Amino acid sequence: MSLKDTATRVAILDTLSRNITTELKKAKAELETGLRAAKDETGTQTIAVDLDGTDIGKATLVQQKPAATVTDETALLAWVRDVAKSEVTVRVVTEIRPAWLAQLKKQIEAVGRPEWADPETGVIHEVPGVELVGRAAHTRLTVPEEGRAAIGEAWRSGALAAVVMPELTASQQEQEVSS
Repeated sequence: MSLKDTATRVAILDTLSRNITTELKKAKAELETGLRAAKDETGTQTIAVDLDGTDIGKATLVQQKPAATVTDETALLAWVRDVAKSEVTVRVVTEIRPAWLAQLKKQIEAVGRPEWADPETGVIHEVPGVELVGRAAHTRLTVPEEGRAAIGEAWRSGALAAVVMPELTASQQEQEVSS
């Protein structure tokens, strides 16, 4: 292959890659929106993915558990000074020992509310400065090796032209017009 042929190939692949990336972002956003709507309407969080009737994977809306998040460090530090003074390190800057804070956050996440049970006294404390903040759900697409092989074969045979090529062509034309 000549240098000119190689440069042409790179230009084509780069253009297709950019167009595919743009379309992939749009398609993933549409999938996530659809999965969120399906979850709200019917409770469905996973759908099968097939290509011409062949199962090639699944798409799942992954709901993450809320994470304990420090929202008021001053309030939390004052509370820890009162209930677990040995867990506070005093330097030029006063801070809660990171390992103890990580453990506290895990306990709060396990309980599902900002409370801490003192292991020595058993007293349950409301923990100021920490809230459970929901983490964004995201979409997970699982395509096993057999599915990837089926997609590759469909691409090589031209069977995917009606599925992805019109959008890629439209994206390329839109970019050319706006340039």
